[in-house]
Amino acid sequence: MVSITHAKNKKELDWVYNFQHIVLVSKYRFKVFKNPKTQGVVVDAFREVEVRFNIQIKELSFGDDYAHVHLEVNVPSKLSMEQVVQILKSHSASKIFREMPNFIKRYPRGSFWGGQPTGTSVGPVGENKIRDYIRDQDVSYEPFLPHKENGKRQKKLFN
Repeated sequence: MVSITHAKNKKELDWVYNFQHIVLVSKYRFKVFKNPKTQGVVVDAFREVEVRFNIQIKELSFGDDYAHVHLEVNVPSKLSMEQVVQILKSHSASKIFREMPNFIKRYPRGSFWGGQPTGTSVGPVGENKIRDYIRDQDVSYEPFLPHKENGKRQKKLFN
């Protein structure tokens, strides 16, 4: 991460701080993320999005109900929040249907993600609370390292 004082040019300044907390929910809130294979496919898809679209994912975890994903994402200035969400959802859904063809039985219309995602801006002061909240989900992926079982129940974001 480049700090404002260490940024050498405008291109680096684009990445200084534009983190968003995004929650993506599976359609019909099916508990599809109980399956480690599904988790792995989604994480791989998000990794590909990081590389291909230059979108930094700082934190990722699957919710305690195994029906949603929490992400802390640095949105580049050339993309809107809606574009980033659309990229994440469409790329991961196509990868899931390609690698797990039986999912078409559960989602016959080809829509894996449900409704509108929740997204909130993360400022420097609230970043630690958001990071801790994301890590306290049942399954966390710390900067895409192998997952660990947390076993902690979801807690209120701001106590």
